[in-house]
Amino acid sequence: MAREVLTLKDIKFLNESAKVARGVPADSSVPANKDEYFDRLLKYIPAEVVACYIFVMGLIQKLPAGSPEIKVIHWIVFVLFCVITFFYLWKPLNVRKIQQLTISIVAFIVWVFALGGPFALYAWYNPIYGEILLPIYTLVAAIWAAENN
Repeated sequence: MAREVLTLKDIKFLNESAKVARGVPADSSVPANKDEYFDRLLKYIPAEVVACYIFVMGLIQKLPAGSPEIKVIHWIVFVLFCVITFFYLWKPLNVRKIQQLTISIVAFIVWVFALGGPFALYAWYNPIYGEILLPIYTLVAAIWAAENN
């Protein structure tokens, strides 16, 4: 399964490109399906990156409690994984839609917020915020069909 979200506009473009390349008359069509809600739901969530982040956070938990560098390490890892999310989707998974990349990076941030991440190191953080935000963002983000920019 390709990771980039396919819309009707994408399929039309692909069909037209294929016709031009093969010399097929413009009135014939190549069947293809656009991604529906559940397809987008799966494609927008960078599950592999979230899993790696959880693994790394498990390693960080082994640092002595109260270490002064804990906050810095948490934030460095968080920012690093935000960047990794972009490049992981861009390079190996060939996602070129800026809208989809943005939705996926925000999805990663929401997942980290729900897990606690560096946010849990502050007194204002309450896990219920993430527990509420995660399902709402996940369901609402998939309504949007990312287009080419």
